[in-house]
Amino acid sequence: MANGGRSVFLTQQQKKERLADRMGILVDIWESDNNAALTYNHVEEALSANGIHLSRTRWSYLINGTGSLVTDQGLLRGIAEFVFGVPASYLVDLNSETPPEVEARMDFLVQMRKLKVKNFAARNLGATSPETLRMITRIIDSSMNGEDE
Repeated sequence: MANGGRSVFLTQQQKKERLADRMGILVDIWESDNNAALTYNHVEEALSANGIHLSRTRWSYLINGTGSLVTDQGLLRGIAEFVFGVPASYLVDLNSETPPEVEARMDFLVQMRKLKVKNFAARNLGATSPETLRMITRIIDSSMNGEDE
């Protein structure tokens, strides 16, 4: 069982938020992998090709954590498998651990974003001393790791 063998009871609101968080992570990974925004049309096309219907409203509920909680196991399983290519348990069982492949891809995405910030800073700082650049790099790393400088 996830969470050290302890059962976790979530309120309806917590379930909506957790599902939206997981969807957000998957969307971020998908968009990074595909270098494009994930649209409803893409999701609907992938699902309908497998006999699963998804309305725009329900898609919005999933992404934003608003409206009613989406509990349709077939829909969640289809989104996980046919849209994102991850184990269905990640969306179906909100107490499940993050699958290793999702965790690894998210860690990679975080590192790529850090690199973009560093590259942006380097391009815009121009003729700055090496010591100053090292200090800025440490500050960026610390802030992105949640540390206080």
